[in-house]
Amino acid sequence: MYSKQMKYENLIRLAELNPSVTLEKIGLRDNHTVCDIGAGSGIFTLPAAKISNNKVYALEINDEMLSIIGDKAKADGSSNIELVKVKGEIFDLADDTIDIFLMVTVLHEIKDRATLMAEVKRIINKNGRLAIIEFHKRETPMGPTINHRIGKEETIDIVISAGFMEIDSFDLGDNFYCLVFSKCI
Repeated sequence: MYSKQMKYENLIRLAELNPSVTLEKIGLRDNHTVCDIGAGSGIFTLPAAKISNNKVYALEINDEMLSIIGDKAKADGSSNIELVKVKGEIFDLADDTIDIFLMVTVLHEIKDRATLMAEVKRIINKNGRLAIIEFHKRETPMGPTINHRIGKEETIDIVISAGFMEIDSFDLGDNFYCLVFSKCI
């Protein structure tokens, strides 16, 4: 198994993230279109494809991760996943089409956050939700160094500045927080 996949699929990490339960708590329903940016090995993509009968876009910069998601989708019989190779913060997705936009441990890696947030705002529909899961900005059992993390307040400031409003917030175990936003209309 590829080392990045092993990192993403650590059993403790998976138990804390609890993708299916978290997706339902975020508000994912069977008719929603989903965009999972930085999809990694698909730990949220595949459960999203089981919950929703609509398209689930897995956006990823790493070809090997896209291949892993594709192999898992094929083995799982998931035909509603579309693999999308990305190179930056602009995506080849139509305006106002996404119901649930996921960023799981991605925002702290993005250099041009303003461009990314403008793109999310363009793509997400008027009733859509943006869910951001990040590592707490404190010492935790796993995750990047503290100076490479992004705290809740900073995340909220970035997203609200881009024209969203916070609608929910909850912790996922010792390591992660989840913030859910909707577009300001």
